[in-house]
Amino acid sequence: MSSNSVLFQIDYFIRNSPYKKVKGSGNIGLSDNSVRSYKSLRRIWNDFENHIGGTINLTEMNKDVIYQFIYWIINIRKYSVNYQGQLLKLIKSICKEAERGGEQIHGYCNHIESYRQRKNDRIIVTLNQNEINKIKELKDISSELDDIRKWFLLGLNIGQRVSDVLKITPQNLRLAPNGGMYLDLIQIKTEKPITIGIIDPTVLKFLKIDFPKKTNACVFNKRIKELCRLAGIDQIIKGNKMSSITKRIELGMYPKYELITSHTMRRSFATNYFGKIETPILMEITGHSRESTFLSYIGENPNKDAIADVFMERLRKLGNEGG
Repeated sequence: MSSNSVLFQIDYFIRNSPYKKVKGSGNIGLSDNSVRSYKSLRRIWNDFENHIGGTINLTEMNKDVIYQFIYWIINIRKYSVNYQGQLLKLIKSICKEAERGGEQIHGYCNHIESYRQRKNDRIIVTLNQNEINKIKELKDISSELDDIRKWFLLGLNIGQRVSDVLKITPQNLRLAPNGGMYLDLIQIKTEKPITIGIIDPTVLKFLKIDFPKKTNACVFNKRIKELCRLAGIDQIIKGNKMSSITKRIELGMYPKYELITSHTMRRSFATNYFGKIETPILMEITGHSRESTFLSYIGENPNKDAIADVFMERLRKLGNEGG
């Protein structure tokens, strides 16, 4: 395989990922998630080359080749819009890294553009407080499903990624002087240490006396759908769901419990508390560094009434202090 081939450079990049400086930080070594993304790119690009019947070199990465790839990932592979954009971003990174290493690349590599789903097309599924209460009030479920419920309720209260939620142990917890609990953890993705306060009585009870048994993300994702179904969260809504036939995410109308994923915990936390708790505090907990990213994360139509309510409450306090 020529060193100028795209596949060779992807392999080279993956082999040397432990020694690559992380952009925007002083760290060295790409995260496991990043490495997995490049391994997926390697598999997908290999499939693309098999589809067109030939090996592609970096010097051949002209506009026609890139447009062929885009057509293939849209119409043949039917990947989601955001995943298409991610693949283009990764392939451009490979080209630029190879060029920095002395390889010749086609000039069009500098013009590869990523893209993402239009904001108006995004569908964000969250659980409101009434639905969360239904989950709390479930009776007569198995001990295994009860453990899933505990992890789910904990995640809904702390706004973290599932990888961070499921690694929590009693050693991460401290009693707070106000009767609540402190949860200390280091976020896996950002490597940022944070402390979150917990006051929900239901969550505090099982954290103190009946901590949930360990599970993995795959089992968790499957069983929270069952949990929400039993809780009656079954209204028909529009959403994106993986098709068991095409193995691709498809837009349709589904019972809401079928659209619940582990990421629902974090989105629900951010959405439910937006406008009720100051945005910088929420961002500190969720790990978002920019307000624009946080607002995009919870959708273009956050609860503006909640913002107005907070504003009026502040005005009343100012009026009382002035009087």
